Amino acid sequence: MILKVLSFGAIALLLLLRLARTPFGARLLGVPLKVLHIVYLAALGVAGMLAIPYEQWVLLAVVVVLLVISLVEEVRRRSAALE
Repeated sequence: MILKVLSFGAIALLLLLRLARTPFGARLLGVPLKVLHIVYLAALGVAGMLAIPYEQWVLLAVVVVLLVISLVEEVRRRSAALE
């Protein structure tokens, strides 16, 4: 039971970090945007690594979806910079 609560808490934290990764969020927190991106990716990595041994498949699925979304955003950003 406690693992389910922790899993949903981790999902909520990851979603909040995702929302904070905007220029407005960076300004609001007083942290550079690049630092927020690094913290977000590190949190995704840690959550993914911990979800596997504790068999929290919902958390792992959320981590994978957020990683794919981040990858797509980065590819779009880089392709727009090349044009």
